[in-house]
Order: sequence, then structure tokens, then C-alpha cells
Amino acid sequence: MNVAFLNENMLGHSSYLPRFAAALERRPELGIHPVVVDALPLPPHLKRWGDTSIRGLRRFGLDFHACRWRSAASRNIREQLDRIRARQPIDALVVNTQSVGLKLGEFPAQIPTFVGLDATFRQLADSPWMGQNAAARFFQPLTLSALRRAERRLFQTATRLLPWSENAAKSLEADYGIDGARIHVLPPSMEVPARRSVRERPLRPRLLFVGGDFSRKGGPLLLECHRRHFADRCDLDVVTETDVPPAPGLRIHRGVTAGSDAWRQRWEAADLFLFPSRLETFGIVLLEALAFEVPIVSSKAGAAEAILGAGAYGKLLPELTVEALRVAVTDILEAPAAAAERARLGRQSFEKKYDLQANTNRLAEWLREAVTA
Repeated sequence: MNVAFLNENMLGHSSYLPRFAAALERRPELGIHPVVVDALPLPPHLKRWGDTSIRGLRRFGLDFHACRWRSAASRNIREQLDRIRARQPIDALVVNTQSVGLKLGEFPAQIPTFVGLDATFRQLADSPWMGQNAAARFFQPLTLSALRRAERRLFQTATRLLPWSENAAKSLEADYGIDGARIHVLPPSMEVPARRSVRERPLRPRLLFVGGDFSRKGGPLLLECHRRHFADRCDLDVVTETDVPPAPGLRIHRGVTAGSDAWRQRWEAADLFLFPSRLETFGIVLLEALAFEVPIVSSKAGAAEAILGAGAYGKLLPELTVEALRVAVTDILEAPAAAAERARLGRQSFEKKYDLQANTNRLAEWLREAVTA
């Protein structure tokens, strides 16, 4: 069975489908051959339309960049898929997210199609992702109308919808009227790593931050908190591609890719993971912290409350302030046994919900059912 995995390879989305595709490649007994199709980079004939912005209008959404980019990315997916189908049969489609599936047209009615999503456009419209200010939100009925219509058509014709979280699943039912029988939560997943070796408590605990978009994920707040309260007793490892000025106790790590030896070393060495993010739709990096059994302090952005069991598996910040972060970090450093117990329970939750092999089995079963129906 040939299955096309249509991938929005941008930010956290880039790792979602490829992990499932790689797992299927390693398990030929499941009978599914994945064909990965990336939405980016845009080819020259679509790049100008999708990437350009009109200065002064984008902040209000009036340059229609949100629509144009998604139109170009989904057009690129459609054109690549047409070329692939001219060479070989495709038995099913798995697309993540709806942003790159808007130009599939008649395909969902002809080929079993599964649509993954971290959030609906309805949810995004209520957040700074698509409405950065009051004026932009005021114009949204105009600027997002074409997107919303195309999204509804895709949802209505898809075989199944695969939201990453219960929050997205609830939006599909409440805001779009989708039958719950067609909705199956399929969260981001990863291989269960070996447990970290037991280590003596270090004299200087190592705090860890991982985030490509340093500012959006709360990096400046974290640096300020570390500088004012912890630089004299804790080291801070920051994994990012953003230029960050040097500071006492601060170590910057660039070029660290998920799954690499350098990536694992950072998690192995971490005594506490800090994630004061301002804006998320999910928060995949929290799964990595759970998997490596690292104590966590996180904002409530995205799906953090659900991922961390409303605080059972890590501390949730009541507000995004230096003081709130200081209190949470201090609590963990002064009560390591309680933090370790939350981390242990978090690892158990990860093994139950986010194990790549188990979730790949579920996806393979759904695909076989749909293709043979």
C-alpha cells in the first residue's frame, strides 16, 4: 500500500509526519510504503505569491499573507502529488496540517484521506497566530473567509481527522459539527528513549531551554530570571538558533537536531527543563522532557496543561513573570524528591500516550481499514 504523507515542514510541524513515516519504513510487515511530500521550500513560481508581504498592511492581516502562504504551500503539495500519481498509484493520503491540504480538491472523495492538525483555524483566529491585535481581529471575517471555507470542505470530505490534542478535537466537534466517530486523537510521538542513568545531585544544577523561536518561547524572560536569581548557583543551557548575548553561567548550543547525540547529551545532563513559552498550539518539546524524565517548569501555552496532567507531571506557571518563574524553579531545587516523582509519573504518561511504535500501529490499522473498506 502506497501512502502519501503530505507534510507542513515548518516549525514543530516538521517532525510530526516524518516520524510516523520513518517508523513505517522500518516495519515492512505493516505493509505500508510511505511517500513523504514536503510543502517547503516553495518553488519559484509560487514563492513570490506565498512569501511576499505588503509593508504596513500585514499587521492588520490586510495583505492576506495568511491566505496567500497557505494557498501557495497547498498548491505546491497538490502539484507534487499530481506528479507522483502519474508515476505510481497512491492508495491513501495523510496530511498535516490542513494548511497544506487546502488544494486537495476532489482527492478526499476519491482516496482515503486523513488530516492531522494541531489546531483548527477557528482556534488560531482566537489567538495571536492570526490576530496579532484588535484591528487584525476586526478584519478577520474578510481576511480569513477563503481559508475557513476551504478548511471546512477538507474536514467535511476527509475520511478521518487526527487532531494532536483533545482541545483540537473539541473544536472540530463544537465549531465545525464534525461527527466524533471521525475524530481520533493522534498526538506527536517519539521513540521511548532509554532511561537516564542515575546521577549524583550536582553542585550547580543545569537548567535547560530548547526553542528555535527564542523570543516566542519565553527566552528573554528566562534569561532575565537566570541573571537576577540563579546565575550564581545554576548553569543554563540554551538550545536555539537565535543569537543570544553571552552571560555568566549561560551556554548556547546551536545546530542541535532532535535525535542527535548532541540533543541526547543535553537531555541527559539536564536537572530541570524550563519552557516559559508565550504562544503554542501544542508544545512538542514537553514530550521530550517527559521521555527523559526531566523535571519541568512550563507556561500553560498550547496543550501544556494536558501534557503535564494539570501539574501532576510538572509545574505550571500561574503567570509569565520573572517572579513566578523564580518561585517555581526554587520550589523544584529545594524539593528534588517531589520533582523527581512528578518526572517519574510524567515518563509513565509519555509511555502510555506518546510512544511512536504504539501510535504507528494505530495509524496503520486506520489506513488498512480505510483502504480495504
